[in-house]
Amino acid sequence: MGIVKQWARRVDPGFFVVVAIAVIAIWPFISRASLPVETDAELHIFRLHELGLLVRGGDYYPRWAPNFYHGYGYPIFNYYAPLAYYVGLLFELWPFWDAVAAVKAGFIIGLLAAALGMYGFVRDNWGRGPGFVAAAVYVYAPYVQYVDPHARGVLPESLSLGIFPLALWALDRLRKGGGARVWVTAVLLTAAVIFSHNLMGLLFFVLLCAWAVWQVIIDLVTRWQGDKVKDHLLTPSPAHLLTFAALLLGLGVAAFFWLPVLLERNAVTLQTLIGQGGNYDFHTHFLSVQEMLAFSLRLDWGASEPAFRFNLGVMQWVLAVVAIVLLLWRRVRQGGQVLFFALALAGLLFLILPVSSPVWEALPFMAFFQFPWRLLGAAAAMCAVLAGAATDGLLLLGQGRRQVQEWLTAVLVSLTIILGLPMSQPAPWDDFGEVNTLRLSLIENTGRWLGTTSTADYVPATVDVVPARKSSVVGGIVEGKPMDRVNWDVLPPEVIVETEVIRPLHTRYIMDTPEKRLFRLYLFDFPGWEVRIDGESVATELGRPDGFIVVPVPAGRHVIDVEFGTTPARTMANLVTAVSLALMGLVAWRWRRRAVDTFSLLPLFPPRLARPDWVTLAVVLGVTAVTILLLEPTGVLRYNSSGLVAEPAAVDVMADFGEQIALIGYTARRQTAVPGDVIPLELYWQALNQLDINFQVFVHLLAPDGTLVAQSDKLHPGEFPTKRWPLDAYVRDEHYLALPPDLPPGEYRVTTGLWVQSEGWRLPLLVDEIQVGDNVELFTLLVK
Repeated sequence: MGIVKQWARRVDPGFFVVVAIAVIAIWPFISRASLPVETDAELHIFRLHELGLLVRGGDYYPRWAPNFYHGYGYPIFNYYAPLAYYVGLLFELWPFWDAVAAVKAGFIIGLLAAALGMYGFVRDNWGRGPGFVAAAVYVYAPYVQYVDPHARGVLPESLSLGIFPLALWALDRLRKGGGARVWVTAVLLTAAVIFSHNLMGLLFFVLLCAWAVWQVIIDLVTRWQGDKVKDHLLTPSPAHLLTFAALLLGLGVAAFFWLPVLLERNAVTLQTLIGQGGNYDFHTHFLSVQEMLAFSLRLDWGASEPAFRFNLGVMQWVLAVVAIVLLLWRRVRQGGQVLFFALALAGLLFLILPVSSPVWEALPFMAFFQFPWRLLGAAAAMCAVLAGAATDGLLLLGQGRRQVQEWLTAVLVSLTIILGLPMSQPAPWDDFGEVNTLRLSLIENTGRWLGTTSTADYVPATVDVVPARKSSVVGGIVEGKPMDRVNWDVLPPEVIVETEVIRPLHTRYIMDTPEKRLFRLYLFDFPGWEVRIDGESVATELGRPDGFIVVPVPAGRHVIDVEFGTTPARTMANLVTAVSLALMGLVAWRWRRRAVDTFSLLPLFPPRLARPDWVTLAVVLGVTAVTILLLEPTGVLRYNSSGLVAEPAAVDVMADFGEQIALIGYTARRQTAVPGDVIPLELYWQALNQLDINFQVFVHLLAPDGTLVAQSDKLHPGEFPTKRWPLDAYVRDEHYLALPPDLPPGEYRVTTGLWVQSEGWRLPLLVDEIQVGDNVELFTLLVK
């Protein structure tokens, strides 16, 4: 008990306030069962399930997923950041937990880590109150709170947003003289940043390195201004050396992941991750300043995919601006730190805007980020730090005013939460259902995705054509049997083959053949697969165009072992990781021997909450209680469209297309324009019956004589194939009509309809079951 009491005295009670601040953000996950299907969360659930099977079978860091791609396997775990899956595995391995609950736990951990880590860093630099504001600003940033965990369901990226502030906090503590435990924490969290997410891990590691360099610059400027001995100005302090050492060793610890990705990048298909003009083309995903600065939309539970904005959040950018103003006014503490985060925010926002397109085009690796709006998560972190500094500056300006000191933090935190309330209402989801290999195989058979990806990324480069599903391979799954990867079609009856699964990635075949032959397996070849015949390693052949392993087998009875092992690149990477861990441990051991560890969760802060902290806690609990007990049940925070009504639509219509699909509304942002303008338009469609055809949509701008002058066509309305449209939710469909620059002034009609591109016919527009045309006129556009 004494140790517990001693530890409790060292824990900052402000952390409990931060947890209270984050309750509304995590409430959808803790108040609802299961997780939704058809977001990326579905993919991560099946990956975690596959990892659980492999670990239970004795493959503790598998780089190959054997049950994906119709049982042919592929190296997703060699290339995709592993942290989220191993965090989930801590839960999934327990009885009564499944992959769905474990992934949900991962999202909760990511949000809590984001709030706690940001609070810790800002608290240590500007105080407890600013830390509360920073935590709220970060966790209620729309991208952090809703877009990543709910709209996209990207567990690794969501977790990376939580790991980054923890790593920043640990490095800052190390810089300020933390002990051995801080050192180990800083190294391991730096490594965790890197293998939390392939892209965001790289971005956050670069930001951490830039921050460390900036601290050296601040120190040099401070020493220069302090008129120190000029000969020693360029000598880095031990604290800075420790920071850079932690970053370097963190990179080394993570080498087991990133080094094989780098060295074996040509062994798989990666170009499908980018594409000119497609969904993964960064050119199509820049944001406007107007959208980034806008308020969040109320979500509609009656939509198939509720509309939302890729915005910074109003409190987020307002407080960031306040911090910059106070910095220019020199009314903020630690101006050097504030300047760094302001510059970092400016750089990130620049890369999100279309003006940065030449930079994206000049740096080839940037294309792999795919979506410039993905940087909103990092921008939210910068805004959060700036918000904390702004709060501190405002508190300094309000010194001597009791009400300001007591209520400012509470007001800023509560306003941030209140403006984030629309994002706390993700649409309800049905039960996810069972997670097993059979369901995985059935989903792959529908073609919705293969191997938990939809673009054939990470498929071995030797696969020229992805082969179709083979019932002989997956047939045994129904009975709980392992995949049968023997190509029986090419084996004559006199050849006998017995199969024994040693481990998930090690299968033993006992073959009795009267003559030498080629033993063909339904297994993608890839570096790391080793085949041994009677204990001797043999060279394999490659089956084209499928990319399967082919084993030359001599006549007689032989034991054939097919096992996934290592490669020189992976062995070197593992060695780098081992050496880095050893060096980290050695430094920590020597540190502990010569000095008392100064690690503490509460440096320079009172063990009890001050009056302003209690006020903040009381206000947060009040806002949380009102939201959960009153606002959420009454539905005022969201739309709830039903029937043939889309509440967000500016204009309600009822246009029946062939008793198949109805246009139930539209929103035209502008009805006047000049030549060269781009006219945004939102259509709201509702399926009237289950559809067995994927219809295409057109929006036409017609001159008075009926001539087509501009159009917007889509293969799938709302980017959602109509065959999969639900009957109880509408589909929102965005279009942009680009007017020709030489378009004459006049009145033009905007029409829309549906057609089948492959056959060239349109759905008829019906009124009282009588065809009156094949398109519906929406409005008249006046061109001046």
